[in-house]
Amino acid sequence: IVPNDFFRRAFYSLQWRMQQLLSRREKKNEEPIYFAKDLQAMYTVFRDQIHNPASVLYPSCGFDASPTRVFNNVTFVDKEEGNEGCVAKLQEAGFHALKMDIREYVPTEEHDLLILLNPAMPADWATPHLRTDGYSIANNYHLTASQLNARPDRFSLVGIIDYDAAANTAKLTLNSDGTLRRTVSIDSIEESRPMEHLAFVMDARREQRAGLPFERVADRYIFQKK
Repeated sequence: IVPNDFFRRAFYSLQWRMQQLLSRREKKNEEPIYFAKDLQAMYTVFRDQIHNPASVLYPSCGFDASPTRVFNNVTFVDKEEGNEGCVAKLQEAGFHALKMDIREYVPTEEHDLLILLNPAMPADWATPHLRTDGYSIANNYHLTASQLNARPDRFSLVGIIDYDAAANTAKLTLNSDGTLRRTVSIDSIEESRPMEHLAFVMDARREQRAGLPFERVADRYIFQKK
């Protein structure tokens, strides 16, 4: 049973996020694209130690242009629900950006890297555009990494990336012995990871079946499509 004070804290947190979203909507077409140093550091580690992709797909990208500082041939796709104006801004900067639902996207060829960061969609909407043996870099803010981890028949967990903000460095840990794939029960993270716990509880109520929380929390999870 989840205590009432837990939902109260979660409500205020969600209320704050909604206020931020509404503020972004009011600034329609005014927010600039950005290049995050933490993302660039993590992408660089992936490129140098795992794979240098020939074609990158970044759905639900918002105003984030960070991948272009590390990778070539990046395709941005966003239907602009909460990120109004992002596609035009990316296009103005000279990037290949498309305003559409990822389910309507038809690539000329499959991509070998799929970036899934806080996507406002299930991972399965985008993974058909990833070629076999291609990679996906995902976080778990919207339980995306857990969704991929719950499909061992389709995706293997290659490793994780952790970011040190003080040093602006990223570290890759390979899943050589399989332990990074370990999960824990949803109830076990109620106190230690309350917002993640709430996300799983809400997900279960929607019957989205995102899988289970990771035992080892990381900034990014790297999967390879089978």
